[in-house]
Amino acid sequence: MVALPYFLGQSWLSITTEMLILALAASALNIMLGYTGMVSFGPAGLYAVGAYTTGVLMEKLGWGMLPATLAAPVMAGLVGALVGWFCVRRSAVYFALLTLAFSQVIWTVIFQWYSVTGGDDGLVSVPVPDFFFEVTNCYYFMLAVVSVCLFAIWKIVNSPFGMTLQAIRENSNRVEFIGVNVKLYQLASFVISSMFLGIAGSMYCVFSGSAFPDYAYWVKSADMLVICLLGGIYNFFGPLVGTVVYTVLTKIISEYTMHWHLILGGIIVLIILAMRKGVVGTLSAYWAGRKSEAA
Repeated sequence: MVALPYFLGQSWLSITTEMLILALAASALNIMLGYTGMVSFGPAGLYAVGAYTTGVLMEKLGWGMLPATLAAPVMAGLVGALVGWFCVRRSAVYFALLTLAFSQVIWTVIFQWYSVTGGDDGLVSVPVPDFFFEVTNCYYFMLAVVSVCLFAIWKIVNSPFGMTLQAIRENSNRVEFIGVNVKLYQLASFVISSMFLGIAGSMYCVFSGSAFPDYAYWVKSADMLVICLLGGIYNFFGPLVGTVVYTVLTKIISEYTMHWHLILGGIIVLIILAMRKGVVGTLSAYWAGRKSEAA
């Protein structure tokens, strides 16, 4: 990854930077989806909270980039705690619909609050330091931030706390029976996921120098969900691989046809039907089978 700028042109390096940020957002969502078993339809709302926190603080209040980006996960975590407090009181489809509803509320607030968010015009002149105008500099900065965040997520999901989340995913009733406060763990998972989504949104605001209401729209949430399903939700590397597959397919197909959504959707449906555990999950199962046969 460090050597990529020596092999890629500026265009693909910029696309790779976008992939890094999207991979972080998908991995953040997977804390809830893959490790805790909570299907959220509204991660884009918290992603947008991070983007707009950084954008508003820098453009409207004149904050520096460092405090503005540090404030993003704090604000996303606070909003996530409020939203999660309501959502974890329901499960399954009711939980999913609540997350979608809150995400649309966030989108509506952003869309209507012209004096702060710019409404449907968005924030188009976030004063990002000149350092980030160079694509290579921006790539290395995002690579460093995303690497640190992914390492933190890895440590969290492989800690005793992460093991408890996976136990809740498998059988929440049994876990509650042994004295674990399931709702509290689910809320903690929601807040942690929200904070990393906020960081991803903040990084995209720095990368693009802008923030738009579309960041909170349900289509963005659908992108993150599809990426997790493509790569596999029960493997840490699933969202990372899913991001690469989704982004590369999108960029290549859109160069050849205006109806790329239709073709991309068909390909994704075929991949998910053929690989129900996702790309990483299916390949892992295949290699595990080969090893057992050889033994």
